[in-house]
Amino acid sequence: MVTALDQLINVQQQLINCADNKKAALIERNVDSLNGVTKEEKKLVKQLEQAEQERMAVMESMAQDSAAAGFQSFLDQVPGGQVRQKIESQLKTLQELTAELQAKNKINDRLLKDSMSFVQHMIDQITKSQQQQFNYQSPMGQAGQKSQTSNRGFFDTKA
Repeated sequence: MVTALDQLINVQQQLINCADNKKAALIERNVDSLNGVTKEEKKLVKQLEQAEQERMAVMESMAQDSAAAGFQSFLDQVPGGQVRQKIESQLKTLQELTAELQAKNKINDRLLKDSMSFVQHMIDQITKSQQQQFNYQSPMGQAGQKSQTSNRGFFDTKA
């Protein structure tokens, strides 16, 4: 159980490092770096799933009562002493790391939404119809007819 929890803690720490790298990539708007971090993050999530499955298998094999599926009930079955203190310490560390990772992911989520909003704003600015003239036109010609260029943006959005 101790080694399974150590694996979970190790992977959580690596995920926190990935979250920090992702934050830096989002701030710098570096898409290549963001893609690399995302690939690494996917690998770490798979490792986390495997470590969690190992923990569950160890817990099930050591549990005397199959109905007691909770970690606290498992911990109650572990005799007091050094092993129990080590497991409790690891559990506390794991909870702290999980909370830290959740906080970092919330920040990264907000940065990602801001980046997407910025991209959408830039697309809207480029494709929306501009009210300015792109060519010189006689002031006398504007009174009788509307300019064709005033209805056109940089790109034709209907195409």
